Amino acid sequence: MITAQLESASSIKQKVYQNMFQHLGMGDHANVANLILTKIGNNLKFWPDENEIISATLELFLDLATGYSSSKLLISLDTVKFLVRHHTEEYFSFLAVPFNAKHRTTFHAIITRLLLSPSGEEKLELTLEQFLEPTMATLIQLGKLSPSELRNEAIRRPLIGILRDLRGIVSSLHNRKAYCEMFDIIHSGRHLQFFAKVADLWYDQSDVIVSLLRFMTEFTQNKANRVNFDHSSANGILLFRCTSDVVCAYGRRLLFSQANVNVSDIYKQRYKCISLALNVMNSTLGGGYVCFGVFSLYNDPVLDSALDVSLQMILSIPLEDVIAYPKLSKSYFSFVELLFRNHLSNVLSLDNSILLRLMNAVHEGLQSNEATLSSLCGNAIDHFATFAFENAGKDKPDVQNLGKVREIFDLLINVLLRLF
Repeated sequence: MITAQLESASSIKQKVYQNMFQHLGMGDHANVANLILTKIGNNLKFWPDENEIISATLELFLDLATGYSSSKLLISLDTVKFLVRHHTEEYFSFLAVPFNAKHRTTFHAIITRLLLSPSGEEKLELTLEQFLEPTMATLIQLGKLSPSELRNEAIRRPLIGILRDLRGIVSSLHNRKAYCEMFDIIHSGRHLQFFAKVADLWYDQSDVIVSLLRFMTEFTQNKANRVNFDHSSANGILLFRCTSDVVCAYGRRLLFSQANVNVSDIYKQRYKCISLALNVMNSTLGGGYVCFGVFSLYNDPVLDSALDVSLQMILSIPLEDVIAYPKLSKSYFSFVELLFRNHLSNVLSLDNSILLRLMNAVHEGLQSNEATLSSLCGNAIDHFATFAFENAGKDKPDVQNLGKVREIFDLLINVLLRLF
């Protein structure tokens, strides 16, 4: 009924606009929309170096694509058919300009949204797989490069470009069918291993790593329950394995090169990328599409490796720096909360000094004026206290590990007393 009402309102609007445009001698609303889209396409073609024009053009395009009636109109236009079939630098030169890298994400998010709108593939006469062919062709070319060739400076721009494109495409996958199709295309092309290779080779270049980790965050995010594979599918485990490989490849190289950090620009060089790596882990650990018990059952170290590297990264950051940078602190405490919620066995197996450092960090975060941080830390304490209460007196390895550190209980009691 709601859909019928929307369609009725839409048809009334179209009639009003049609009469107005015809009175002005501009034709019907479809002609006007096609005129606007042609101007958008020309701006993207002929003004590649004008960032302000490109930004305003894409903003208008996004507004048109997100409207209910306007998006239905757009997918019937020949101009949009051209856009979704020719979304490469060869046809739109703004994509080749380095400072337009962020606009690549917006551009691909818009045209993917139109393609995947109701009746989009049918009216545009293009499937998602066909739409992705140029993107996958670029991934194949990059994947064939040797390590020395891939780390070449000439590869920086196309590498950042393809990661930005992929992020835009994935951000518009709003349902299970589209996401699973995208995952199958990437997995069948054996591209998952490529992302870990990039993390390993470009770990010290923040522009590349930021593009990679932002794509991985989007790729692992289970918004609208879109990452929902069949019960017999191993895709959830494959996705986590890819995530673990990327985070471990980047984290290990970063930790090894810790001595070479420029303190004056430490956030851009180090903390920003660590924050994004933690966001990737948070999306996967909290996504609900991985049965983590499988890894311990089959003695697969992939989960332990990912958690270990992530812990090393957060412990390498002084607590005062964590509190000083809001985005870093949110990623940091979100990871700690997930760790205490679902992986407390791994936490309790840590060295006593590390466990105390984590509890001290939670204690500090609990006193933050930022409600989100204090809530995350309060939840972490709740998970810890619940486990200690429910398992008191039981002869379990986790409880034995907990009993080794009396200071933990004293600190926990003091924190709980402050809460009340």
